[in-house]
Amino acid sequence: MGIFDFLKRINKSENNISKSIPESEIIDRTNWTGENFEFLITGEIEILEEDYDRIMTPNSYEWKKVIKDEWPFYVVGEDEFSFSWEMPGIQFTFNQEVKYEKAKKIADEIIENINSIGQKAKLLTLESNKIYKF
Repeated sequence: MGIFDFLKRINKSENNISKSIPESEIIDRTNWTGENFEFLITGEIEILEEDYDRIMTPNSYEWKKVIKDEWPFYVVGEDEFSFSWEMPGIQFTFNQEVKYEKAKKIADEIIENINSIGQKAKLLTLESNKIYKF
């Protein structure tokens, strides 16, 4: 699914970025849409499938669950997202039109939900045009 199908190498320029500069100050994401990014949730996370709807959904947005091609998607207004468990963590993708700001808020709320059940999760933003190695 998406970027994980070709995760083979690290973008060399990322290794040269100072770790003291927050990522949000390095990249201007104001015009990003879902075609520019996806998220990866990392950490030692175990969530039972029956708890997905409670934990893996935002608290401040109305949402509904739909099944497409036997896969669950969560619809938030005009946008939608899905997630899958991958080797490096939970891959979290949105439709191409979603604005980054909205997607980030949803993802941050899901991180809060995961942390609220005693698990430690971290959110990474991955650029769609880069290749990553984990």
